[in-house]
Amino acid sequence: MDLISFFRPSPEKQIEKLRKKVKEPHGDPATRINAERKLLEMGSEPAILALLDRFTISASPSRQDEEEKEELLNWIVELRETAVPPIVRFLKRERQVYWPFRALQSILPADQIAKTGEELLLYHWENPPASPDPTAQMIRLMEGHHTPSLQQTIRNYLLHEDDDVRLAALDYFLKRPEEEARESVLESYLDSEDRPRIRAHILDRLVDLGWSVRGFRPKIEETLPEGYVITRDGAIKAILRRP
Repeated sequence: MDLISFFRPSPEKQIEKLRKKVKEPHGDPATRINAERKLLEMGSEPAILALLDRFTISASPSRQDEEEKEELLNWIVELRETAVPPIVRFLKRERQVYWPFRALQSILPADQIAKTGEELLLYHWENPPASPDPTAQMIRLMEGHHTPSLQQTIRNYLLHEDDDVRLAALDYFLKRPEEEARESVLESYLDSEDRPRIRAHILDRLVDLGWSVRGFRPKIEETLPEGYVITRDGAIKAILRRP
């Protein structure tokens, strides 16, 4: 080993130094961008993970922040499959979901997005994050993807302890055809006796959609709040209250 190599920082130390610059929300944007480019040149999984940390901070002004993130998104997409493993690792541990998942959507075909989304949601189910926000975000980002196993995974979240996660799972199913989703939605309504926000959301959407409550009518009639009725054909209807 020559003298120059001896004093040169290890790749780990270089990455950590660049990570700190990438995550600096203040100061000259050029410092962040130059650090991002160096991490891109390194190209290793740890370097890409450090690069993704840029998405965890918000710089000022907001327009500059948005432009930087869009540019970084394009750079990551250009890495293609090389970027997928670090993105998946990042999504398992961080709260910021939107930008990294957009990169995945640009890299992977739809069937792989469904498979990866299922993997991430199963991981969140078995290893609940400190905040429910990334789980709710992830479910909402999966709304355009549908496989039987993905639907079963999201169905688990209809009983999640957090209302926002439950609502995300409900909206996933409420955007599916009635024959695929009706029973899951109605079961969720009955299972949400202590969740007035959930029940109100389901009732309002069922009114809009006109789905039938057949097979559940007696139980739902017992719990139906004032202002709603079930029609002869089994649809829920909102009625005007008299002043």
